[in-house]
Amino acid sequence: MNTEIIENTLLTLINEFKKDEKEKYNALENTIKSIHKSFLEEEELKTNILNKFLPQIKIVIKEVKEEMKKYPTQICIFEAVNLQRHENYNSNLLAKLFEVNIEYEGTQLSFIKDFLIYLHNKFNWDYGLKNIEEEIKHSYINIKREEKADTRRIDLFISYKKEFAIIIENKIYAKEQTNQLDDYYKNKKKDNYKNLYMIFLNPSGYEASTLSEESKKELGDNFQTLKHSDIALWLENILENKKYYFLHEKNILFKDNDNKYIRDYRLLKSAMIQTIHNANMISNNTEELDMTKEKIQKLLEDNLFNDIQTVEDVDEYKKIFNSVIDIINEKEIYIIVKPHIEFTEKVLDYLKNNDKSKSYIYLTEIKIIKKIYKEGYSHNIKYRFCNGEVDLILESQRDSFFLHIYLYNLNDNKKYSILIKKLNLEINKIFCKFYEYEHHVYRYDIDTEKDSPEEIADVMIKLYNLLKENL
Repeated sequence: MNTEIIENTLLTLINEFKKDEKEKYNALENTIKSIHKSFLEEEELKTNILNKFLPQIKIVIKEVKEEMKKYPTQICIFEAVNLQRHENYNSNLLAKLFEVNIEYEGTQLSFIKDFLIYLHNKFNWDYGLKNIEEEIKHSYINIKREEKADTRRIDLFISYKKEFAIIIENKIYAKEQTNQLDDYYKNKKKDNYKNLYMIFLNPSGYEASTLSEESKKELGDNFQTLKHSDIALWLENILENKKYYFLHEKNILFKDNDNKYIRDYRLLKSAMIQTIHNANMISNNTEELDMTKEKIQKLLEDNLFNDIQTVEDVDEYKKIFNSVIDIINEKEIYIIVKPHIEFTEKVLDYLKNNDKSKSYIYLTEIKIIKKIYKEGYSHNIKYRFCNGEVDLILESQRDSFFLHIYLYNLNDNKKYSILIKKLNLEINKIFCKFYEYEHHVYRYDIDTEKDSPEEIADVMIKLYNLLKENL
């Protein structure tokens, strides 16, 4: 609401209270009605603007799609097979690209070395070396996926002997977990690398929230944020670099091979092009979106900007549009995890009818969606033991759905050391499809089309009884 209206009405209210008692009540009633009326009028105005504005956005999107038809057809393989925003697969892809090392006629192309140089140019990181190009040797660079950091796993970990190491946390959909980046840093600080760096990789370059102020101060400029579109830029630099001309040459390898598709670097080059396109799409850095933004900018100027005159007005409309974004994002999550929810409901029905203990905790559909949206995961159904040191969980994430048993919190307890060995055997007797995801962490990835909810529910009951008897 307009600040001036509030101030004037409150001043009126104060003045009126100086009058007699009856007049005070009348004045109070009138001023409250006045505030309420002004509020309703402003809300009606905003609602009318939005009612007019939102349908026009739909028209803009349609126009842009029509315009894009004039461009060459673009196919993003990752999007087509629904892997575009799966963080684990994305990290696997980056690790694979980092490993590329080519020697051709005296020229070496080390993707990871090129990436380190890219970071040097962007952030002025020298890695404690005088001459990066000459001193860094590809053979000494170690690239790891799911590097251990106590009970956590680092998405990508790059190390160079004890000279330096880089922690990379890759986020696309999921939110940061409690103290996540701080735990990574403190754990790897113990390994005594001469120089330690950290990258927070995400679609829009938003700031991390789980690195403590103390750790930020210690890291200083050694902590940086990258957008996925920066990954695209790094790969574009390789493709455009003249010294790597051989990436674009034909028939320079395997000339006697009958398979024309492996005679040269076209498969590598096509993988790079697809990764560039995918990374730009993750960061909303595409020509289609640029066109849409331009048209929406004009639409806002014509319909909305005249009504936004103060910082308070800006905040009001930001709240409105942020609410719209939240609703759309939650709708997207619902579409993605709907099979998980339907499967969970069937598991729950079976538990309600067959598990007399009723010791499980479960989430409703709405809470599952909100948990995944806010935290990146949801414990749809959970049994808990030993004050939370052991969990049996049916868990959903945006890109996966699985049954989990966590026993790792008992590792340091001598009382349970023999018991855990026994449980390892008994758990696999009950359900042989488990695999050891981490040390004393068992996991089974559920296929909602092939797996039976009733079988999974029955396994959960048996596992609950096993753990209850032994813990």
